[in-house]
Amino acid sequence: MLPLIVALAVAISGCVTENRPADCDEPEKTIELTVTATALEPNDPAACGDQVVTLLVRSEVDGVIHIHGLDALVPATTIAAGEELVLEFAAERSGQFPIELHPADDPQGVTVGILTVHER
Repeated sequence: MLPLIVALAVAISGCVTENRPADCDEPEKTIELTVTATALEPNDPAACGDQVVTLLVRSEVDGVIHIHGLDALVPATTIAAGEELVLEFAAERSGQFPIELHPADDPQGVTVGILTVHER
C-alpha cells in the first residue's frame, strides 16, 4: 500500500510542476485579459506564489469584476466597455480563484474564468 501512495504522490507533484508557468521565478507577472459578458480570454490565467501580479483587463461590457478568494487583495471593481482596467496584487497564497463578472444589465454573477496561483 505504501509504494502505491508514494507513486501517486510523485505522479501528482509531477503534474503540478508540469503545469506551472515558466516564469515562476520572476518577481512580477503581467497578464493581459479580455472580458465579455460570458467569457474571459484567456480563461485560465496563471501566476505563482509571491509574485506581484498585474492583470490588464480589457472589457467589452460594463459591469463589476471580482476574484473570489482574493477579495481582500483585489476588491470588486467597476469596469467599462472599451476601457482597460489595471488590477495589481501580491499572490500571497496558492489555489484556484474564480473570476466573476456582474454585467451592468444583469446583476447575477457569471464565472468567466479561473485564476490559478501555483506554489513557488
